[in-house]
Amino acid sequence: MTRHYILRLLNQGSDPLAWLEQNLAKAAQHQEQDILSRLESLAPSELAAVEMIVRLHRSLSRTAAGNLDASVQLKSLEQKLFHILGVTPPPEGAPSGMTAASAAQAPLQLAQLLGHLNRVSKVAQKYLGSRIVANYWRASRPPSSWCADFLVSDDGSITYHGPLPPQEVLVNSSQQQQLETWLVSFVDQCHRILPLFRQDLQKARLSDSSLGPDAEITAVADKR
Repeated sequence: MTRHYILRLLNQGSDPLAWLEQNLAKAAQHQEQDILSRLESLAPSELAAVEMIVRLHRSLSRTAAGNLDASVQLKSLEQKLFHILGVTPPPEGAPSGMTAASAAQAPLQLAQLLGHLNRVSKVAQKYLGSRIVANYWRASRPPSSWCADFLVSDDGSITYHGPLPPQEVLVNSSQQQQLETWLVSFVDQCHRILPLFRQDLQKARLSDSSLGPDAEITAVADKR
Protein backbone atom coordinates (compact mmCIF):
# COMPACT_ATOMS: atom_id res chain seq x y z
CA MET A 1 0.00 0.00 0.00
CA THR A 2 2.81 2.40 0.90
CA ARG A 3 4.62 1.72 -2.39
CA HIS A 4 1.52 2.27 -4.52
CA TYR A 5 0.61 5.44 -2.65
CA ILE A 6 4.10 6.86 -3.23
CA LEU A 7 3.87 5.98 -6.90
CA ARG A 8 0.57 7.85 -7.14
CA LEU A 9 2.25 10.93 -5.66
CA LEU A 10 5.09 10.64 -8.13
CA ASN A 11 2.68 10.26 -11.04
CA GLN A 12 0.56 13.32 -10.24
CA GLY A 13 0.91 16.35 -12.50
CA SER A 14 0.46 17.18 -16.16
CA ASP A 15 3.53 15.22 -17.29
CA PRO A 16 3.56 11.98 -15.25
CA LEU A 17 7.01 10.52 -14.55
CA ALA A 18 8.78 12.97 -16.88
CA TRP A 19 10.90 14.21 -14.01
CA LEU A 20 11.73 10.63 -12.97
CA GLU A 21 13.01 9.90 -16.46
CA GLN A 22 15.46 12.76 -16.07
CA ASN A 23 16.71 11.74 -12.62
CA LEU A 24 16.60 7.93 -12.44
CA ALA A 25 18.24 5.76 -15.09
CA LYS A 26 15.62 3.00 -15.03
CA ALA A 27 12.56 5.01 -14.10
CA ALA A 28 10.93 4.88 -17.55
CA GLN A 29 10.40 1.10 -17.46
CA HIS A 30 10.87 0.05 -13.85
CA GLN A 31 9.59 2.91 -11.72
CA GLU A 32 7.60 0.66 -9.39
CA GLN A 33 10.51 -1.73 -8.85
CA ASP A 34 12.79 1.24 -8.23
CA ILE A 35 10.55 2.56 -5.45
CA LEU A 36 10.32 -0.93 -3.95
CA SER A 37 14.11 -1.21 -3.95
CA ARG A 38 14.44 2.17 -2.29
CA LEU A 39 11.95 1.21 0.41
CA GLU A 40 13.73 -2.07 1.07
CA SER A 41 17.07 -0.27 1.43
CA LEU A 42 15.80 2.07 4.14
CA ALA A 43 16.74 1.65 7.78
CA PRO A 44 13.87 0.60 10.08
CA SER A 45 13.58 4.11 11.51
CA GLU A 46 13.44 5.63 8.01
CA LEU A 47 10.82 3.11 6.87
CA ALA A 48 8.72 3.89 9.94
CA ALA A 49 8.99 7.60 9.10
CA VAL A 50 7.87 6.92 5.50
CA GLU A 51 4.83 4.98 6.67
CA MET A 52 3.92 7.70 9.15
CA ILE A 53 4.21 10.40 6.46
CA VAL A 54 2.02 8.35 4.09
CA ARG A 55 -0.66 7.93 6.78
CA LEU A 56 -0.62 11.65 7.56
CA HIS A 57 -0.73 12.50 3.85
CA ARG A 58 -3.73 10.24 3.25
CA SER A 59 -5.57 11.74 6.21
CA LEU A 60 -4.84 15.35 5.21
CA SER A 61 -5.65 14.82 1.54
CA ARG A 62 -9.29 14.19 2.45
CA THR A 63 -9.64 17.81 3.62
CA ALA A 64 -7.14 19.57 1.36
CA ALA A 65 -9.59 20.67 -1.32
CA GLY A 66 -9.99 24.43 -1.05
CA ASN A 67 -7.93 24.52 2.15
CA LEU A 68 -4.64 26.37 1.54
CA ASP A 69 -3.15 25.47 4.94
CA ALA A 70 -3.84 21.77 4.39
CA SER A 71 -2.34 21.97 0.90
CA VAL A 72 0.81 23.56 2.30
CA GLN A 73 1.13 20.81 4.90
CA LEU A 74 0.66 18.17 2.19
CA LYS A 75 3.50 19.68 0.16
CA SER A 76 5.71 19.72 3.26
CA LEU A 77 5.01 16.03 3.88
CA GLU A 78 5.76 15.22 0.23
CA GLN A 79 9.11 17.03 0.44
CA LYS A 80 10.08 15.01 3.51
CA LEU A 81 8.99 11.79 1.82
CA PHE A 82 10.97 12.47 -1.36
CA HIS A 83 14.01 13.47 0.73
CA ILE A 84 13.99 10.16 2.64
CA LEU A 85 13.64 8.21 -0.62
CA GLY A 86 16.45 10.19 -2.24
CA VAL A 87 14.45 11.42 -5.23
CA THR A 88 13.86 14.91 -6.57
CA PRO A 89 10.24 16.14 -6.46
CA PRO A 90 8.62 17.24 -9.74
CA PRO A 91 8.67 20.96 -10.56
CA GLU A 92 5.45 22.78 -9.89
CA GLY A 93 3.92 26.22 -10.17
CA ALA A 94 2.37 28.35 -7.46
CA PRO A 95 -0.65 26.80 -5.68
CA SER A 96 -3.87 27.61 -7.54
CA GLY A 97 -5.58 28.66 -4.31
CA MET A 98 -3.01 31.31 -3.45
CA THR A 99 -4.52 34.75 -2.99
CA ALA A 100 -3.14 37.87 -4.63
CA ALA A 101 -1.99 39.20 -1.26
CA SER A 102 -0.02 36.08 -0.34
CA ALA A 103 1.45 35.87 -3.83
CA ALA A 104 2.69 39.44 -3.59
CA GLN A 105 4.29 38.90 -0.18
CA ALA A 106 7.97 38.04 -0.54
CA PRO A 107 8.83 34.82 1.34
CA LEU A 108 11.26 35.09 4.23
CA GLN A 109 14.35 33.02 4.79
CA LEU A 110 14.05 30.58 7.65
CA ALA A 111 17.42 31.85 8.90
CA GLN A 112 15.83 35.27 9.57
CA LEU A 113 12.99 33.82 11.63
CA LEU A 114 15.30 31.43 13.44
CA GLY A 115 17.60 34.32 14.36
CA HIS A 116 14.69 36.22 15.90
CA LEU A 117 13.59 33.23 17.98
CA ASN A 118 17.11 32.72 19.29
CA ARG A 119 17.49 36.40 20.19
CA VAL A 120 14.24 36.22 22.17
CA SER A 121 15.64 33.10 23.83
CA LYS A 122 18.82 34.97 24.83
CA VAL A 123 16.81 37.69 26.56
CA ALA A 124 14.86 35.09 28.52
CA GLN A 125 18.04 33.27 29.53
CA LYS A 126 19.31 36.37 31.35
CA TYR A 127 16.51 35.98 33.91
CA LEU A 128 15.48 32.32 33.83
CA GLY A 129 18.61 30.41 32.87
CA SER A 130 19.24 28.15 29.89
CA ARG A 131 17.59 25.00 31.23
CA ILE A 132 14.26 26.61 32.12
CA VAL A 133 14.17 28.49 28.81
CA ALA A 134 14.80 25.24 26.91
CA ASN A 135 11.95 23.57 28.80
CA TYR A 136 9.62 26.48 28.03
CA TRP A 137 10.39 26.26 24.29
CA ARG A 138 9.75 22.50 24.30
CA ALA A 139 6.52 22.79 26.28
CA SER A 140 5.11 25.52 24.03
CA ARG A 141 6.01 23.92 20.68
CA PRO A 142 2.91 23.58 18.40
CA PRO A 143 2.01 19.97 17.49
CA SER A 144 2.85 20.16 13.78
CA SER A 145 5.18 18.30 11.43
CA TRP A 146 6.84 21.61 10.49
CA CYS A 147 7.73 22.56 14.06
CA ALA A 148 8.97 19.02 14.70
CA ASP A 149 11.95 19.82 12.44
CA PHE A 150 13.32 22.24 15.06
CA LEU A 151 15.60 21.06 17.86
CA VAL A 152 15.76 22.88 21.20
CA SER A 153 19.13 22.35 22.88
CA ASP A 154 19.63 22.33 26.64
CA ASP A 155 21.34 25.72 26.36
CA GLY A 156 18.07 27.22 25.07
CA SER A 157 19.14 27.59 21.44
CA ILE A 158 16.89 26.52 18.54
CA THR A 159 18.25 24.88 15.39
CA TYR A 160 16.57 23.60 12.24
CA HIS A 161 17.11 19.97 11.21
CA GLY A 162 15.31 19.80 7.87
CA PRO A 163 16.59 18.59 4.49
CA LEU A 164 18.10 22.02 3.64
CA PRO A 165 20.10 24.57 5.65
CA PRO A 166 17.93 27.42 7.00
CA GLN A 167 19.62 29.92 4.63
CA GLU A 168 18.11 28.00 1.69
CA VAL A 169 14.60 27.52 3.12
CA LEU A 170 11.89 30.02 2.18
CA VAL A 171 9.05 30.10 4.70
CA ASN A 172 5.46 30.36 3.49
CA SER A 173 2.72 32.18 5.40
CA SER A 174 1.38 29.04 7.08
CA GLN A 175 4.82 28.02 8.34
CA GLN A 176 5.51 31.55 9.56
CA GLN A 177 2.20 31.56 11.42
CA GLN A 178 3.10 28.29 13.17
CA LEU A 179 6.43 29.72 14.31
CA GLU A 180 4.71 32.90 15.50
CA THR A 181 2.25 30.77 17.47
CA TRP A 182 5.25 29.08 19.07
CA LEU A 183 6.79 32.47 19.88
CA VAL A 184 3.58 33.80 21.47
CA SER A 185 3.15 30.66 23.61
CA PHE A 186 6.77 30.86 24.77
CA VAL A 187 6.48 34.56 25.66
CA ASP A 188 3.25 33.84 27.56
CA GLN A 189 5.03 31.23 29.68
CA CYS A 190 7.90 33.62 30.43
CA HIS A 191 5.45 36.42 31.22
CA ARG A 192 3.86 34.36 34.01
CA ILE A 193 7.21 34.33 35.85
CA LEU A 194 8.56 37.64 34.54
CA PRO A 195 5.74 40.26 34.37
CA LEU A 196 8.07 42.72 32.63
CA PHE A 197 9.36 40.24 30.04
CA ARG A 198 7.52 41.84 27.12
CA GLN A 199 8.98 45.24 28.03
CA ASP A 200 12.43 43.64 28.10
CA LEU A 201 11.85 42.37 24.57
CA GLN A 202 10.79 45.84 23.46
CA LYS A 203 13.99 47.31 24.89
CA ALA A 204 15.92 44.74 22.86
CA ARG A 205 13.81 45.77 19.81
CA LEU A 206 12.33 42.27 19.51
CA SER A 207 8.69 41.51 18.79
CA ASP A 208 6.82 39.23 21.18
CA SER A 209 4.39 38.02 18.49
CA SER A 210 5.63 38.73 14.96
CA LEU A 211 8.38 37.26 12.80
CA GLY A 212 7.73 39.51 9.81
CA PRO A 213 10.38 41.63 8.09
CA ASP A 214 9.76 44.59 10.45
CA ALA A 215 9.67 42.54 13.65
CA GLU A 216 13.09 43.76 14.81
CA ILE A 217 12.71 47.35 13.62
CA THR A 218 9.55 48.50 15.38
CA ALA A 219 9.03 47.64 19.02
CA VAL A 220 5.71 45.94 19.63
CA ALA A 221 3.64 47.42 22.45
CA ASP A 222 2.11 45.10 25.03
CA LYS A 223 -1.59 45.02 24.17
CA ARG A 224 -2.57 42.48 26.78
